Amino acid sequence: MKKKVAPPPATAPADPTQWSDNSQGTVAASFRTYYTDRAYRCRACRKDALFSAAEQKIAYEVRKTQINAQRVLCEACWRERHVVEKKIAACEAQWAQSKSALARDAVFLSAWRALLLEHQRYGARENGAANTMLQKLLDQAADAN
Repeated sequence: MKKKVAPPPATAPADPTQWSDNSQGTVAASFRTYYTDRAYRCRACRKDALFSAAEQKIAYEVRKTQINAQRVLCEACWRERHVVEKKIAACEAQWAQSKSALARDAVFLSAWRALLLEHQRYGARENGAANTMLQKLLDQAADAN
C-alpha cells in the first residue's frame, strides 16, 4: 500500500511594498518573496484548516493585516465569532438604554452571559467585569423570586 503524499503547498507572490507600514519595518520585508499555504488547527472546533497563499496575499497586502498575524479560527468559526460579537453589542446597547428594567430580567441576563462565555470559546478574552456584574444580577433575581 502506497503512503499518501500531501500535495505541495500553493504559493502566491509577495509584495512587501503593499504591506502595512508596521509590517514593512519587519525582517520579513527583506526576504519574503512569496506566501505558501499554511495548515493549522482551528482553536474553537479543532478541525484542520488552511490559510491559503491567496488569502494571505489579500490579508497582508489589501487589508494591511500585521505580517506576523496567524489564523487561529477556521472560516466557519470566524464567522460565528462575528455573529456572537454583534449579539453582545446588541445586548450592551439594550443595557445602556434600559438598565433598571433589564437588571431584573433573568432571561436577558442569562442570554447575555451565555454569549460572553461563547465568545471566549472563539478566543476572546474574558470580560470579567461583565461576567461578575451579570452573575450578581442573576443571583439577585433568583433571590427575589
